[in-house]
This record gives sequence, C-alpha cells and structure tokens, in this order.
Amino acid sequence: MRIGLTGSMAAGKSTVSAILRGLGFYIVDADKTAHGALAFPEVIAELSSAFGSDILEERGGVDRKALAKIAFASDENTAALNSIVHPHVFEAMLREADEAEASGREHIVFDVPLLFETGFERYCARLLCVIADDETRYTRIMLRDGLSREEAAARLAKQMSQEEKAACSDAVIVNNGTGAELEEAVMKALEHIGISPEAEDRLNQTELESYLTDDYDN
Repeated sequence: MRIGLTGSMAAGKSTVSAILRGLGFYIVDADKTAHGALAFPEVIAELSSAFGSDILEERGGVDRKALAKIAFASDENTAALNSIVHPHVFEAMLREADEAEASGREHIVFDVPLLFETGFERYCARLLCVIADDETRYTRIMLRDGLSREEAAARLAKQMSQEEKAACSDAVIVNNGTGAELEEAVMKALEHIGISPEAEDRLNQTELESYLTDDYDN
C-alpha cells in the first residue's frame, strides 16, 4: 500500500515517520528528494533560465540561499519555482517507490509536508495526517527557532490549516502527549486504514528516541 503522510509545522510528522520506519515501512522523504533534485542538470538549467545565472555557484550548481532569496521574494516567483521543481521531485519519489516495491517492500510511506498543496495525494491509496494543538506547536516553534509567539503564529497562518488537512485524510494522528502515546496513536491510525503490523515488527526504540530528543522540525 502507498500511504501519504503529512502534517502542519511542528506537529511531529518527522517523529511519526521514524515510528513507521521502525515498524518496517519504507519511507520516501519529499524534503530529501527535493534537496537532491536541485542537483539534477535539467533542474539547474530550468532554474537558471527562470531566475537568472545569479542563482548559480561558480562550479555551476545551485546556490540554494541565492535561489531562496529570489524565489520567495514574491508569490509569482514561488509558483515558478514549484512548477519547475515539483514535477522532477514527484518523478523521483515515484521511481523510488517503484524500486522499493520491486525489492519486496509491502508498504510505502510518502512523507510530504505539502501533500495536499502540491496534489501529491493522488498517488496515495491512504492518507495520514499528524496534528497537535496550537499551543503545543507554538511552543515547539518558539523553542526551535527562537521566535516570538506572534512570529510563530504568522508562520503557521501561512500554511493550509490542520482542520483542512485532517478533513482530507483517512486517519488523523494527534500528537499532544508522550512518545508512548504517540506510538499508540500511530498504531490505531494504521489499524484504521487496514494495516496491523506484526508484534515482531514493533518499533526500533533507538531510532525513535533520537527523534524524540531532537527539536520537532515539522
């Protein structure tokens, strides 16, 4: 089964992804794929054509900071960036999923922060959404990024709301409590979409602990 996993900023999606990996699910990470896509020759060519040679390093690669400065300067530029990068990222993610299934992996999880915003949900049989209450997310963002409450609220306001994402999903994972409570919520969500991991496939605790002790990145 191909499963889409998403969640709003600081809800704990990366921790849920780690739990699923520990249960034996194959994870296709959209952020990592997008990072790698900026090194594709065809992507570099399209980006330099759209934004100019100032986004390139001396050796011809993409200067990510320079690209970000230009691409996020306006909604129009951001849309242009997405129209160039997303198709390549989608293709790479689906190719990775095909290869994983060909090697015998039964369940593929697409870890995609902007799952609904980019339309990637159409490639998934089931959809999981991680949410947390606003106060919890504010605290996580403020601690992680050193922001004020107002700044944290402004970042969250720019995203698709949790309510919208939850309404579009097959199961919702609430992450307001402990790691053990989150693991239990993940197991219930899996059962809800028709998956019951075997007892011997239970969580790799070392991997989960590394995520629980780090800052929540999304």
